[in-house]
Amino acid sequence: MLFRIMKFIASLLFFLTIATFSSAEFKPLTKKEFLDRNLKALEKRFNQIDTNKDQKIDAKENEAWRKKVLEARKKRLAQIQKQRQELRKKIDINKDGKLSKKEIEDFKKKTKK
Repeated sequence: MLFRIMKFIASLLFFLTIATFSSAEFKPLTKKEFLDRNLKALEKRFNQIDTNKDQKIDAKENEAWRKKVLEARKKRLAQIQKQRQELRKKIDINKDGKLSKKEIEDFKKKTKK
């Protein structure tokens, strides 16, 4: 389980590193530089999970971290859903609970200004 989490984090860091550079501003990156950058991030994550600082992640720490991550995802999803509901209310001018094509187009025009 821990290995899968670390592998996922490493993959995510890899893609984030690549995504943050546009081709115009990308500078060559050596393997050592790439590994050093990602190793620092992985060490930081390890230290966040290793709450008793014994340099080991045990099952209790892993489960606590998993719950923390899931709770953060649920909280973020609830925020997104709330934002979507508020946006629907703004767009739905006639308050019929449905978004018509005209309401959407009018909202787009209004927000472009």
